[in-house]
Amino acid sequence: MTRYSLGAIVLHWLIAFALAFELALGFAMPRGVEGFALFQLHKSVGISILALTILRLGWRLAHPRPAPLESGWAHRMAHAVHVGFYLFMLLAPLTGWALVSTAPIKVPTLLFGTLPLPHLPLADSFNPAVEEAHELLAWFGIALFLLHVAGAVRHEILLRDRLLERMAPGGSRPLGAVLALGVIALGLGAFLSIGGAKPGGEPDSVALAPVAPSPAAQEAADTLPAAEETSPAATESSAPVPIWAISPGGRLTFKLGNGDAGVIEGSFGKWQGAIAFDPERPETADIRITIDLASASVGDSTQDGMLAGDEFFAVSRFSKAVFTAKSARKTGGDRYTASGTLQLKGTSRPQTISFRLTGSGLARKVQGSATVARAAFGVGEGAAAESLDPNVSVNFSFDARGTVPAE
Repeated sequence: MTRYSLGAIVLHWLIAFALAFELALGFAMPRGVEGFALFQLHKSVGISILALTILRLGWRLAHPRPAPLESGWAHRMAHAVHVGFYLFMLLAPLTGWALVSTAPIKVPTLLFGTLPLPHLPLADSFNPAVEEAHELLAWFGIALFLLHVAGAVRHEILLRDRLLERMAPGGSRPLGAVLALGVIALGLGAFLSIGGAKPGGEPDSVALAPVAPSPAAQEAADTLPAAEETSPAATESSAPVPIWAISPGGRLTFKLGNGDAGVIEGSFGKWQGAIAFDPERPETADIRITIDLASASVGDSTQDGMLAGDEFFAVSRFSKAVFTAKSARKTGGDRYTASGTLQLKGTSRPQTISFRLTGSGLARKVQGSATVARAAFGVGEGAAAESLDPNVSVNFSFDARGTVPAE
């Protein structure tokens, strides 16, 4: 019996396994942020299938395939399924690529977390059409898959014409059968595993309950002028207020719940502060913390790119977030709160932080927390943020050394 070439056999089974996994992944993966990693994998496997299909077509042109075993309607049906498969394997990845390129939320694509894939130069108005086409092609692929399996079963069980030997490595029918069953098992297993997974756990409780500002305070905050980028001067008092310098090595972190996916945690790599504060006279405090929003990271370069986009921090237009407070109060022992204003993404809102001082004299360790209502600042908009909790827990810790200005 004339068999397919080795290259054709290898490409056939590689594409078969990839297609089974890709279809299962596409139908089973959760939508929204909780399915982000699987969404990235779906794109990576899809582009891999596109590349393998182009290679398979080139190989087919260069290497003649065996003569068909049947004629008439059966041959025409088999030929139509094969043509349909090639169209599906080309158009499904291409429409997926177009879908990502025209989506309202521009999510960068790193193939298998390594190789960047540029967006296609298409207008966003194409998005509804390519989304519909991509979904229809997925169902078309399922139909082709079932027809192909049914045809193989017909040849092996009803006709017994040893068709499977032509595409089996080494011409081994048992090995061909194992591979065929493996493709089916992979698809079903992936669908059940991904669709039934409930990753993550319950989000941790936030460190500080949000403070609801009064209407008067809200109106006053909205009319506050932007603070100047200068160190705060010591307030008028009977004695100078110590000025504190933040030592290197401090941390400013954030976390929020993400539905069934658990908790998203990240940090800001660049931030600085200008602090005038006397632990014995907290009402004389003058605090200003400036955060570089472009330094936000959750440990994944693609998601970091989303944080910088318009749906989250809009770094291209609003590079900094600034917290300012003109006083603080002692809440007991070594604990304090400071009520001030947070300027973020072009909006100013009242914000309270709580913190604790340890150490003595002019060498102190500061640990604190706050809860930020992200929607009040327009942070986390659109479909990518649907499962995110409304409040973001912020925590900070740093060492500080103080100096007392001369009177």
